[in-house]
Amino acid sequence: MSGIKRLEHNPEWISWIKENVERGCDRLQLKQILLQNGFDAGSVDQALTQCFTKRSKLEAQSNSKTVFQVHVPHVYYAEPISTEKTHLHLISQSTGKSLYLQDPLNPALVSQVLSSKMQLYLIADFMSVSECEEIIRLGNPHLRASTVSMPDLSTLDSPSSKVQKLSDQTYVDLSFRTSQTCDLALLNHPSVSAMDQKIAKTLGVNVIHSEGTQLQRYCVGEQFKAHTDYFTPNTEEYARFAAERGNRTWTFMVYLNEVKSGGETQFLSINKSIRPRQGMAVVWNNLLPSGEVNPQTLHAGLPVLEGEKFVITKWFREGLA
Repeated sequence: MSGIKRLEHNPEWISWIKENVERGCDRLQLKQILLQNGFDAGSVDQALTQCFTKRSKLEAQSNSKTVFQVHVPHVYYAEPISTEKTHLHLISQSTGKSLYLQDPLNPALVSQVLSSKMQLYLIADFMSVSECEEIIRLGNPHLRASTVSMPDLSTLDSPSSKVQKLSDQTYVDLSFRTSQTCDLALLNHPSVSAMDQKIAKTLGVNVIHSEGTQLQRYCVGEQFKAHTDYFTPNTEEYARFAAERGNRTWTFMVYLNEVKSGGETQFLSINKSIRPRQGMAVVWNNLLPSGEVNPQTLHAGLPVLEGEKFVITKWFREGLA
């Protein structure tokens, strides 16, 4: 029995259990993983019981916002991303083995872009080719001009202004964002609902905390200049768009096609540009651990140079729908 290990002698695995229990992972699945790694069944049951009992007590004391804040994939440590890699994978800090986000029976291989400035993750092959093509087919006939919540107000009264205010209090600003958008949630289609549930399950956040998923199309020359996804607190923008549901927390974006040239997503604070790959998800936290907004999440959709780019974007909120 020399191969049997006890959890109390492996503090890094105790930490792994605690963090995955906090994220809402299934007890039976966690137990299977621990047993497969050679741990004694008795010590596994004892550790899981302690962690799940503690989580139940915390949930009883917490409101929905607090519970939401802990359902994040920050427990994973990945090797730095190399631009030469096409298949990204997650590495356990303690064992060097691949781990999975959320559901081991339906794994999503994840890599973290290591940075002290923001939480940023990539998930290769999150959506299949057929899933991507179906969403493009559904959304393409329903495109409208993409909007921003707040444009450069100093240009509004200029004769050459490219800004138009819409009835929903958003703006079309063709000097800043030139893509087209489809509000997929309005289509009420099963494929969209299935995609939404897949995203929420992968992230570990109930879909009721999310906004309706959008499809964006970028043609040659179209872009989205540097911006953040959160609403700046103590501003008119925040009062208009975030007072009721709270700020945006996570952004979950998926590339739906291969782009011939251009169209990278550029994160300015970490000097990293991510090239679109069909089916790959890019996921980041717009907030700091303190709950304050993180200006280091400033990013841009660079101009498409050849071909076109389709992406979906889903934002999560602090409050309920």
